[in-house]
Amino acid sequence: MPIELKQFRKNLIYEVKAPVSNVIAELQEISSLDKLAEIQQKKYGKQALYCFLAAVASIVLIFITSFLITDNGLLGLVGLLLLLASIGLIIAGIYALVKRAKFGRLNISNYRYEIAKKVLQMLARDMDKSNEVELRLSFKKIGNKEHKTETIPHPQKSGWKIDKHQHAWLEVKGQFLDKTRFAIAATGISKTQYGWKRGRSGKHKYKTKTKSLGLDVILNLTYPQRRYGAVKILQPEIGNAVKLPKLSYMKGLEVGEKSMYMNVRMAPQVEDNQEEIYQTITMMFLSLYQVLNLAKLLSK
Repeated sequence: MPIELKQFRKNLIYEVKAPVSNVIAELQEISSLDKLAEIQQKKYGKQALYCFLAAVASIVLIFITSFLITDNGLLGLVGLLLLLASIGLIIAGIYALVKRAKFGRLNISNYRYEIAKKVLQMLARDMDKSNEVELRLSFKKIGNKEHKTETIPHPQKSGWKIDKHQHAWLEVKGQFLDKTRFAIAATGISKTQYGWKRGRSGKHKYKTKTKSLGLDVILNLTYPQRRYGAVKILQPEIGNAVKLPKLSYMKGLEVGEKSMYMNVRMAPQVEDNQEEIYQTITMMFLSLYQVLNLAKLLSK
């Protein structure tokens, strides 16, 4: 099923429920759209620049010819032609800027669709090919107003405020061959400080500063109790079994008779690093499945 381009450009969200092979094919289509948008954005950006430079040159020529041409009739004709050329170039430049903005909307963060592809390829190894996977992938910025969770007063700067933002840009759900259901989500977190600041000159300026707080990766596994019923026995040791990359740490871990929940925080400097994100997600799955496999042996 092809991507609905108009809808995607408007929402910047790709949402689907289909076999993994179909989803990966559509993610490849999104990748091609992104690369095309990047090329076209650069193309129209250059066109706009050249048009405005040519328009400025035409206006300068109007002044130069006014001193060089003494024939009033010829001067008027040349001036009119140069003026029309300037207007035409300005219109062409504005059109190029509009086209640049249009393609700029589709010039999305490629690390998001790349990590989605890699995670799906990893998960597909232990899934039935006919099984469907649910994917929701957003390319919106984390600091958008729609993602604001709360506004609080700045603890140190009088009159300043802090907006906190959270955005789950990746959500994947599906089922493995052993009937274990999984749900994984990657949520970007940031804060924006803003307020009036007095400069050295004595003037007050409005300042805004956005800072990333990292990426929360949450994994839920819901497994058959008959197969993995001994998990509860291993609960005190599960924390020791979890291995994560150096720039990630475990925020939360919950274990029940039928499910496990893990929340991992990745450092801000690697929140958009697809290799680090993929490694973190992979190690989360491996850590929890190490526990499940041991529970399976104990349950026999």
